[in-house]
Amino acid sequence: MFKYAGPTLLLAACLAPGSAAAFELSYLVGLRNNSHNYYAHLPGNLPDGGSFFEGFVRALGVWMDASGNLRLTAVEEAREVCRANQTGSTQNGVNTASFSDTFCGDDSYFSAAPVAEAVTQTSWNPAAIIESDIIFNEGRKSQFASIGHHFHHVAVHEIGHSLGFGHSAVRSAVMRARLPYGRRDPVLSIDDRCALAMRYGKPEECPILLGGGLATNGLPTDSKFVGGATDNGGRSYRNQFKPSDQITVYGTVVKDRTHGHRPGDLHVVAAAEDGTLFARHADGNFHPLEDAAKIPSAGPLKPGLYAQDLVIMGARHYQREPSVGPLIGSVYQLQGQTIHFYLAYSLDETPGVYYYGSEAISISWSE
Repeated sequence: MFKYAGPTLLLAACLAPGSAAAFELSYLVGLRNNSHNYYAHLPGNLPDGGSFFEGFVRALGVWMDASGNLRLTAVEEAREVCRANQTGSTQNGVNTASFSDTFCGDDSYFSAAPVAEAVTQTSWNPAAIIESDIIFNEGRKSQFASIGHHFHHVAVHEIGHSLGFGHSAVRSAVMRARLPYGRRDPVLSIDDRCALAMRYGKPEECPILLGGGLATNGLPTDSKFVGGATDNGGRSYRNQFKPSDQITVYGTVVKDRTHGHRPGDLHVVAAAEDGTLFARHADGNFHPLEDAAKIPSAGPLKPGLYAQDLVIMGARHYQREPSVGPLIGSVYQLQGQTIHFYLAYSLDETPGVYYYGSEAISISWSE
């Protein structure tokens, strides 16, 4: 049961999970030995006169510089990208980066709206990611060659996919699904760095980790949670705001490794200063929590993801979340109060057991 205890909310006996701001991880595993070598055939030049190959190598360096545990290399050599006689498959045991006007014979990614700038296919086994192939849209080559930083930003994004990262709901993240033209030189956001920490570093290297994971059945768990509140698209996080600030609250659950492909639900509980509890529903709005033993679903826990993000409250994200309504009538009427948001998940196979972060995302509004 949820019980308010001063500044801390206790979920039954304990809670589990852990994660980072709002990234997604597609696999339970990372690169074998944290290393990858790409055969890159990328003829042509960038707006600054350097080659596309040099730009690709520089993009690899963005992730290596941020991690310290990754070794990513590239050889300027053409290799076969596609699996023989199988449309849309690159699974032939070779890591590649190349330009093409189809994805191994499938042109739907590059012709149907929204047109993809690039497509990455990654293959894995239970032990590691074993192959990654990045295909840049040949039809976008003129933009890549003329718009400063555009190729570099797309390359950094696609390399992130090859490392096992999914899309992020955080607006400032390199792993955001939709990338604008003519961006500045991409800088990894706190969210991107938290994803790196979860997969290729240590969870405590994520600055917005929500404490240790707990479970209401009292059993140990290695799941984790991360989250925070921002008014600048995730470039920074804080907990003190003015009523006029446009706040978005992001969160991510990283499942326990034994829960990798199991379906369930996400949950968010908000505690007001007077102990009143509210639960986020799947429509994006918060309503009073009537039965603490049955916390409503804030959305499905997807079995195909190891880490899953959620916009807890705030602006609608493109094709990701419903517009999140006010917390209690109007959250901006709560001047002078602090609200504590707790992020959790449950599994269909064990109803009534919740995994949650031991710390809350706490937000205060000034008078």
